[in-house]
Amino acid sequence: MLPAESVRQVVADRTEPFLVDSADVERHVPAPAGLVWPELALAPLRYDGVLEGFISVREPATTTEHTIEEILRLLAGISHQAALALERAQSFESLEQTFVSTVEALANALEANDEYTSTHTRWITDMAMRVGRALGFEGQSLKRLELGALFHDIGKIGIPTSILLKPGPLSPEERKVIEMHPELGERILEPIDRLAEVRTIVRSCHERWDGGGYPDGKAGEEIPLEARIILVCDAFHAMTTDRPYRKRLSSAEACRRLQKSAGTQFDPAVVDVFLSLPHEVPVPVDDTGTERLAS
Repeated sequence: MLPAESVRQVVADRTEPFLVDSADVERHVPAPAGLVWPELALAPLRYDGVLEGFISVREPATTTEHTIEEILRLLAGISHQAALALERAQSFESLEQTFVSTVEALANALEANDEYTSTHTRWITDMAMRVGRALGFEGQSLKRLELGALFHDIGKIGIPTSILLKPGPLSPEERKVIEMHPELGERILEPIDRLAEVRTIVRSCHERWDGGGYPDGKAGEEIPLEARIILVCDAFHAMTTDRPYRKRLSSAEACRRLQKSAGTQFDPAVVDVFLSLPHEVPVPVDDTGTERLAS
């Protein structure tokens, strides 16, 4: 295996496939004792002029029935297609990051008047993803969890601020209004085709393990696992941050309450995983946006 930096030296500014004899390789990377580098055919893979990788054929003159010219032409075609695929993948990754950043900005703007919300969404999302990874989430399932957490309270856009920030207990009528926000969130996301699976998560983020949640009264494994994860992370965050109607609890007390409610409000397996992970208490933010020490 040739070191990456050595390959860059060998390739230099070449853009087309070429042959490298063993002596040329030896000049850049002395072979281990008793070994001799083979002849190679190298095809550079470049994106925006930067060498991102290469395709190699070992001893091309002896391992095929084709001429060297034919091998180099074949490598040129393969490397061109590989470079296009690499470009598309990186463009898609950039688009995905832009999309997620936009989602996060929208979610954080949701409750801009609430002092703890500037970090609320990102804290819950980061913690939910840590729990998800511990439960075996990866790839698209992890992406769904991330978007579900970012959007979990987006329906609160349709709830009056007077109810969201009320300093005292909610009346039964106000409680009914605030319990509409999961359905509102689902409706807000409905026009976006790529968020079809995320809508189900958002709708279910306030369902309880025992069936006593809202809006559908789902229970147990009827509730999407992503929603069960987000509920636990959201509850811990809510308990350990100042709210309009009460001061924050300590991390130890919040953990005790999660454990006490495992099997009723929360999925016991999710609570166990959450409590097994390091979970720093969210840092409060003052009116100027400056972090304060959590007590």
